[in-house]
Amino acid sequence: MEATPELRPACAWFDIAPWDYPEWYLRTGLFHDPGVGAGFSIQLTSPVCNVSKRRSAVFWTEEADIAGAEVSFEKFVGFGDFKKPDAVFEGPLQMSMSDAMPWSEYSDQNNLFAYPPVCAFQYKYTLAPGETKSFRQSFGLLEPGEENWLPELDVARKVAVYLDHETCEKDIAAQAKVATDRAAVRTIDSPDEALNQYANEWLPLQMDWVCSLDRGHPSGMRGGRDGASDFTANIPLDPAWTREIILTQLSCQKPDGLCPRHYSSAGHSGKERDNRMHRDAGAWVIEMVYAYLAHTKDFSILEEQAPWLDEPADQTSSIWEHLLQALNYYVVDGLGEHGLVRIEKVEWLDTVNIAGQEGRGEGVMLTNQVIMACYFMKEIAEKTGVDQAQIDAFVSSAEGLKDGLLTHALNEEGYFNGFFTDDGVWVFSTKDPDGQKRVYGPASWWSLASGVAIPDHVDSCLNVLDFLKCDAGWRLNWPQFRFGKVDKVGRMATCDTPPGRAEHGNAYNQGSHGFLARGLAAAGKGDLLYEALVNLLPYDQDKHPVKQVMTPPYAVLNVWEEIPRFKNRGKNTFLTGSISYGIRGVYDWMYGIKPNLEGLVIDPVLPSSFEEAKASIQYRGKACDISISNGGEGSQVKSMTLNGEAVTKTITDVFSGRTLYVIDDDLLQDANEITVTI
Repeated sequence: MEATPELRPACAWFDIAPWDYPEWYLRTGLFHDPGVGAGFSIQLTSPVCNVSKRRSAVFWTEEADIAGAEVSFEKFVGFGDFKKPDAVFEGPLQMSMSDAMPWSEYSDQNNLFAYPPVCAFQYKYTLAPGETKSFRQSFGLLEPGEENWLPELDVARKVAVYLDHETCEKDIAAQAKVATDRAAVRTIDSPDEALNQYANEWLPLQMDWVCSLDRGHPSGMRGGRDGASDFTANIPLDPAWTREIILTQLSCQKPDGLCPRHYSSAGHSGKERDNRMHRDAGAWVIEMVYAYLAHTKDFSILEEQAPWLDEPADQTSSIWEHLLQALNYYVVDGLGEHGLVRIEKVEWLDTVNIAGQEGRGEGVMLTNQVIMACYFMKEIAEKTGVDQAQIDAFVSSAEGLKDGLLTHALNEEGYFNGFFTDDGVWVFSTKDPDGQKRVYGPASWWSLASGVAIPDHVDSCLNVLDFLKCDAGWRLNWPQFRFGKVDKVGRMATCDTPPGRAEHGNAYNQGSHGFLARGLAAAGKGDLLYEALVNLLPYDQDKHPVKQVMTPPYAVLNVWEEIPRFKNRGKNTFLTGSISYGIRGVYDWMYGIKPNLEGLVIDPVLPSSFEEAKASIQYRGKACDISISNGGEGSQVKSMTLNGEAVTKTITDVFSGRTLYVIDDDLLQDANEITVTI
């Protein structure tokens, strides 16, 4: 029998000139030192002759049973590809171990440069019935040698660390425990078994995955809005991690209050910068801090000090002052002629990227986010007394923004226009400049979430769902820009982002279904909320069959695209804000588990098919088992008990207008039974 494990080295400089090829600066050699081991040495040189920029690496394997090797990617794949190389089917690899040289020595036979490399070994062996075979290999970057060439053999040997079976099994068990413990923090039990499994297993795992990424795609930067959205959802699972992110992100805030589109993962001292005028990150950050305070009651974070971007590290302000400046960036100097928030370069919808760059354009979704941020800041100030003088200003700003939306953005058909452009026209309106009626869903979904559209405009906002409906759920916007150029909108209106790609006329999950779920929860529409979640999550094979979408049924993804020949194809698994909005859609909005600064609130919005639903959560170190009885209305809690005692404390939700029952934190025991009737 034969086995051919292989590695394709991806060693290249990030800023290589466009006419260069990475392999021009890469030498890969087959080596063998008897008694020490065999492998491939990899040496990356510098296109600009900078000795300090040279790098080296090594790929080690155990010596036994090696029948052949190959260093040339082209010879290895032949007329196949990396997944199905010709070499696997044509017998022995062309190089033998007799071609190998000692470490760091080269001959005409043992190395390759200037063409794409591969590190491939071929093993030949005989197995008895029931016998198994494993191959242990290792790859690692090396400490530099003289003038940053390959180091001595004893240095290269340090990375040849092979894991034995017992060590691997022990580590796998440890990692499994971490994942299991994380998943056990919150679980649901609903009539939809697939939803249960997804919420209880896949979502927390993928939430950890996406939070582990910088979301800077990849650049040493973390996404401003993206990271804040991710870590807002991650708070119940790992609040300490979110605390760290808050302090890091606000240390990269500009003195005028702008939270950048991306910020350095290294924080204030990092060199990576993104100076594009994306304006929405600050609103996401304010919500993240509010949610952190609601779940942890760690108000001490407001007193922590953080520097400002481009200012000395010792010139700091409190986190509260950072948040206040983030809000003032919108409501003091950031309003346009309709009293709505100006978008400058862009807000959340990246493909509307030139609508406000001249300073006139305004955004409806962002305005709604800022309204919510005003109320979050008001609640923090009332609870902590940190800035009582600002409370009236927060309310006044929110009311002014509401008035602007209802007066200028609400159109004659009862849904909200999307953007006001630098040309002085509304787009995603009942009549765009090209004569088309267009709808941008998030403008209305966030108007529901913020309470602006409740109660008077709920039905008219939701009437556009029929207009946006497609096989994969609801489109983000419709129709596509196919009927002529619309000036001063962005790359979707010029078709530089063609119809059917990404956000252009597709079911774009975070915005199409996640934002919708949030708005539907505020409006108390449980059946539609459940449908939005099923559209967002990939498990329903009637809606999202694997054969059609071409992505695995466990992977939350970014968008169901409608590109030619690939209708409803899935795109961007794992690396997406759909994960955070999926997990919040289940827990925050359908089950209504929403701690606030007063205590624990359970405000479910269930579908009529869920006569009962249960959840188990850990909240501030307390175990809470929640049982919800649904009388069919799907929202508005009628009664709530804690450990058999009626909960009587209530508040009125500023966004939905519903009466909420609040459980004071000091009433919770180590284990608690909470019953809710809606």
